[in-house]
Amino acid sequence: MALLVPAIGEEESLRYLIGANNHVLDLAATNPRNLVLKLYSSNTVPEDSNVPSRFAYFEPYAGGNAALSCGYGTAAVTGYPLVGNARTESTQNFTNAYGILLNGSRWRIIKSGTAGTTITATYPEQTFTFTGSTGSNTNAGNIYGYYLSRAQNLPVGLLGVVDAATVAIGTAVNKGNDSNPTIGIVGNNYFTIDSTINVDDVTTGMGVTHLALGGQTVGIASTARVVGVDRSTNRIYIDSPLLANIQVATGSTVRFLYSKIGTGTSAHRLNAGDVLYIAPNTGNTASPVGQGATSVAQTYTVFSVPGATEFYTTPSFQGIGSATLFNSIFYAERFTNGPYNIQNPGDEIKVTLNVTLE
Repeated sequence: MALLVPAIGEEESLRYLIGANNHVLDLAATNPRNLVLKLYSSNTVPEDSNVPSRFAYFEPYAGGNAALSCGYGTAAVTGYPLVGNARTESTQNFTNAYGILLNGSRWRIIKSGTAGTTITATYPEQTFTFTGSTGSNTNAGNIYGYYLSRAQNLPVGLLGVVDAATVAIGTAVNKGNDSNPTIGIVGNNYFTIDSTINVDDVTTGMGVTHLALGGQTVGIASTARVVGVDRSTNRIYIDSPLLANIQVATGSTVRFLYSKIGTGTSAHRLNAGDVLYIAPNTGNTASPVGQGATSVAQTYTVFSVPGATEFYTTPSFQGIGSATLFNSIFYAERFTNGPYNIQNPGDEIKVTLNVTLE
């Protein structure tokens, strides 16, 4: 049966969704990130099935109101603002992004209805002032609505640019050996890695295989994926039951398999905990390590950043090929009386935010 979410649970859920608790001192290590308010120039009607793409929810970097002329890969010339830096932590400096960074502590929670069953979060009015000239390529043109995205610092040279990212096989990670074994019992959907071994680099979505001794039965299905990591017990949960015991006698090592996303010579400027939407190229293929999975278009969280031009995600990205990187979309609204045509320097758009759970 479905769980009942009481009003107090709805309030806490809403606070989490909008980042209303993100005013603590250790914000650099706090998730979720604050939200960024963004405008969109595409003639998009928000629907449940909407996903970010080059043809929907693109921002008014340049004039034209068309996906190919809106300015992907270039800085804005319309006066659409860069985010102002409101924090001192390097991981929370989003001045490479466009829009208005919201402050989680400024959301106001209002309860209404019977026993406060309707929970609404409101945010003070925000103003976009455009400073582009009156030229057809520098005025913002029609603005159809706005959306909220998790803050991250992906440069416009990578944001929304087709196949700006590559997807390649990452370095497989082995866990366990005869001295510090990985142990699993046939039929269970988990195995335990020796407590002396660090599992901080294991996350959901990774492929997993049993490095069995020659002639022994392989203990993990070839299509198995990690679905949970209990770091307090070093227990790894997978999406299928073990086919045989994992122990010293059969081979006590398990290998974790995943893909890495690279951005070529361009720094991605992402940090662990950042959120973005990744759309793999239709030509992506399954990982050659035998895990039988290709990349899935969805919202991902950055899991780790081993270098300025590569990162890993959670859930783990699969397959090889290329991908396009977008802002995530958490909420979207189309202007009721829009679109609003921005033609002259000084033209403004004002937005007041209301998010409700009932």
